Amino acid sequence: MLRSSQADSVFLTWEWLTAWIASAGKECEPFIVTVRDQAGRLVGAAPLYCSSSILGGCIHYRTLLPMADYATGFEYPDWIVTGADQAGVSQAIATALNQARADWDLLWMARLAGWSGALKRITSACESAGLLWRSREREFSLIDLPASMEAFERSLSSNRRQQLRRKRRRLQREKAVVTTRCQSHDELPEYLEALFALHHLRWAPLGDPGCFIRKPAEAAFYSQFLPMALDAGWLAMYALRHQGEIRAVQVGYNYGGMFHQMQEGFDPQFYPGIGNVLRAEVIQACIDEGISAYDFLGGHTEHKRRWNAHLRIGFDLLIGNANLKSRLLQTNQIWPTGRFLRLAGRDRRPGER
Repeated sequence: MLRSSQADSVFLTWEWLTAWIASAGKECEPFIVTVRDQAGRLVGAAPLYCSSSILGGCIHYRTLLPMADYATGFEYPDWIVTGADQAGVSQAIATALNQARADWDLLWMARLAGWSGALKRITSACESAGLLWRSREREFSLIDLPASMEAFERSLSSNRRQQLRRKRRRLQREKAVVTTRCQSHDELPEYLEALFALHHLRWAPLGDPGCFIRKPAEAAFYSQFLPMALDAGWLAMYALRHQGEIRAVQVGYNYGGMFHQMQEGFDPQFYPGIGNVLRAEVIQACIDEGISAYDFLGGHTEHKRRWNAHLRIGFDLLIGNANLKSRLLQTNQIWPTGRFLRLAGRDRRPGER
């Protein structure tokens, strides 16, 4: 059903959801809406779970969230709908939510893809069902990959192109650095250990221990999901090695013909710019495999623009069940990520996946 829907992404796969339940989501209370056609076939699903948020330290909101949204790197939430009448299936999900309004106050869906039709499908259904909604724009970044690495390098500024070529040649020549990719379950523990350690080394000089230390549940999720992604053929995990030792590592998922860049780490003391060198190696590998795009996911920073990434617009979506507490947030333009309304048990830093 997911593969035949506009919601199709690695973040909504059965593997992603079950890996989260087995790690970070063990204690979650599922709130899953399903829709079946007259023949009993599943044609719609909204995989959610129950949480809570608090306004001003005193008003509590029963809050629904997309499953596997936290401590995973999750992006692009959606309702999974398929078949000829997708609008009708979406409306059935919204109607079921409205009928269960005694059980929830808010539904928070952050970082929807703006190019999948998710916002229009969901908000149209909410309006028909009598639910409140409000959205705001979010920035994403994507590199469209050409047919060759030479063509990609030509798309960069001359200064950027020369720097990358010089650093790549010097690392390969003087330090005898080689690029490797994780190909088996036997190799995966070494790559995972390097990711956790080098991610910490990357951020420690900035006073941040990195997400895997701040959120141990995220490390547990990676340990659960990466073997599944490897079996499914999605895992794209690369390393730069010097004398056999991993000095930089990057992990992402090849899904739907695109590379989704998730996390990376490197030893900043080994060689200046080693992280950029590895990114160039990963981009070349993607091009060689016929991957169409390198998805930076959330945020559109100067660093991403220097890689010739272009801006894509997505959305945050806040849905309310039209009770007085929900109307209070809608009227005052309050979001669940600000100083007034906070989600329970979240330590996510601003802008962090």
